[in-house]
Amino acid sequence: MHSAQLEIGEWLRDQGLQQVLQHTPESWVDAFEGRACYLLFAHGSFTAEEVVAFIGPPPNHLNAIGAACRAFAKRNHLVGSYEKATNPSAHARVIVRWKEGRQ
Repeated sequence: MHSAQLEIGEWLRDQGLQQVLQHTPESWVDAFEGRACYLLFAHGSFTAEEVVAFIGPPPNHLNAIGAACRAFAKRNHLVGSYEKATNPSAHARVIVRWKEGRQ
């Protein structure tokens, strides 16, 4: 039973991510991915917080940040580790630092 509930939860999450990305301007997603690529190449890793600090928030919904980041990470086979956000307005919440999984 637990496994089925987890699968349903993951499916619902993925549907929500797809839905928010459908309503996010392609130019913002392109900017997100471009900055993420730059940080990955230049520094070996990135967080969504670092990307958004440079390109600004999405014009539609803040959930687009996580959706764009998760899609980019999945497509590029990135792995994540957890750390606390450094932006004071984030109240030290836990965020993901993404890096290449083929190291």
